[in-house]
Amino acid sequence: MEGNSNINIQHPEAWDLLVSIDDRQVNYILYSPAVANSLIIGEVKRTDDSLQALEDAIYNTPLLLNEYHQVKLIVHSPHFILLPQDVDDEDCVMLLRHAFPNNEGDTAVCTMPKNGVKIAFMMPNGMQAFIGRTFNYPSICHHLLPLCEHFKELNRSDDISRMFINLEHDSMDIAIYRDGRLQLANTYPFSNAQDATYFALNAWRAYNLDQLTDELQLMGDTEVRASMTPEFRKYVKFVMPAVYPAAAMRLGRNAMQAPLNLILLALCE
Repeated sequence: MEGNSNINIQHPEAWDLLVSIDDRQVNYILYSPAVANSLIIGEVKRTDDSLQALEDAIYNTPLLLNEYHQVKLIVHSPHFILLPQDVDDEDCVMLLRHAFPNNEGDTAVCTMPKNGVKIAFMMPNGMQAFIGRTFNYPSICHHLLPLCEHFKELNRSDDISRMFINLEHDSMDIAIYRDGRLQLANTYPFSNAQDATYFALNAWRAYNLDQLTDELQLMGDTEVRASMTPEFRKYVKFVMPAVYPAAAMRLGRNAMQAPLNLILLALCE
């Protein structure tokens, strides 16, 4: 749904807004916890990856500018590091800048409590200030947070290691768990099924997962997942869909049409 310009929410203070920002578009969902099946899904294209294009996309969508009860934002960023949860935020930022010395972007730190780690990440200069002055006390997280928190729920502490993959039309999020603990979380762009298979199996090999006993679980775009599954099954015995959270249906009957990361963020404690 592009824009949703005709929707008028009478009591925005009773609604939550969740927004996902990447270089090409702004996706969002709106819902009222007190109203069954209230989920609204929207998407606004950006003309380019500049901060001005982001500002235009949001300011030209009045539905995003109400004073909502809660606002959460996901920022897609390739510049990030994972650190133990007990590392101080200032140290996280220092280590992030050391990891990406040529990037002068804004910085943020978010916590994945179920996984016991923090993500320190960068975003374009000026984005953090724009978000802060545009939305009502927004919280900001990295795009891997809702996925990894959900994958942690699906992972059991047993002898099986698991790779979880979220597939989109041209990118793949990977998380690997061993002994119940997160070992790897990263995002890889790809242009075809062979590339995606190579990236995933390279990570599988690097973390010594067993092709006969360990599991590869897939989420995300249905068509991409259907095209990728036969490729993965050539090399890994146990390839299966990851469980979609049943609780999402309480947000709205159309929940499965919404971006997965926003739905999962809505369900995060």
